[in-house]
Amino acid sequence: MSVESLLDHYYERATMPMRNTKFGREQKGAFDIRHVVEDDEFRQLNHKIVLKDGVASSMWREQEWGLGENSIDVSHFEDGIVKQLSLRHTGEAVTGMKVSLTRGDWLIPDPDHRLPYIFGRADMETWYKASNYKMGLNRVRLAWDYEEKHTFPVRDHGVDKDKGEHLYKGVEYRIELDDAIRLSIDEKSSRKVNWRMEMTDDEVRSLFEYASNESWIDGWGPVADIIEHGK
Repeated sequence: MSVESLLDHYYERATMPMRNTKFGREQKGAFDIRHVVEDDEFRQLNHKIVLKDGVASSMWREQEWGLGENSIDVSHFEDGIVKQLSLRHTGEAVTGMKVSLTRGDWLIPDPDHRLPYIFGRADMETWYKASNYKMGLNRVRLAWDYEEKHTFPVRDHGVDKDKGEHLYKGVEYRIELDDAIRLSIDEKSSRKVNWRMEMTDDEVRSLFEYASNESWIDGWGPVADIIEHGK
C-alpha cells in the first residue's frame, strides 16, 4: 500500500461518526494539510498530514502520555525514504530523542487503528538520552522487522559494539561507531548515513522549536543540518 493510501485511509477513518475525533482540511498553495485530533480519554493524539501536489510530503504528531510528559514526531517522505524525528519532552525540557530511517514501502497499517501507519521494517533506529546538558547516543538497532520481531542491536542493554555487519532479507548493513554513526546500506543500490553521536543543549532546543512550529512543513533540512556529522 502506498504512503498516500495509508494516509487517505487514516483520514477516512477519522471522519467516521463513531470515532472521538475532530478533523479538518485546508489548502496552502501546493500543500494539502489534513488535521486530526483524537482523544480516547487515556491519551490524546494530534496529527497533521501534508501532501504536496498530491504526493506524501510530511507528517507531524503530538501525543500526550500523562503526568506532564508529551512527545512530538516529525516524519518526511522523499524518494521512497522515510526519516522521522521523535522528541520526548516535559514542558519545553527535552528528555529523549529518537531518529529513525525506513522506507515508504515498509510502512503498514496500524493494527490498533490509532495511527496512520507503523513501521513494518526499519533500516535504523537510534535513541538519544539527555545528560549534562547534552543529548548523547543511548541505543542503536538495525534491520527492525515488526512481523518477524527481528532486529540487530548495536548499542543496547548488554550490547556495546563499535562495528557490525548484518545481512537481512537481501539488505547488507555495515556500521561503525567512532566519532559518528557511520552506516552503509547495500542492496541494488548503496546508501550511506553519517549521524552524530551527541548534540548540544542549544541544538536540541533548535530541534524542539523546529518540531513545535510549522517550520517542519518546509523540509528535513534543519534536522539534517544538526544531526548529520560534519554539518
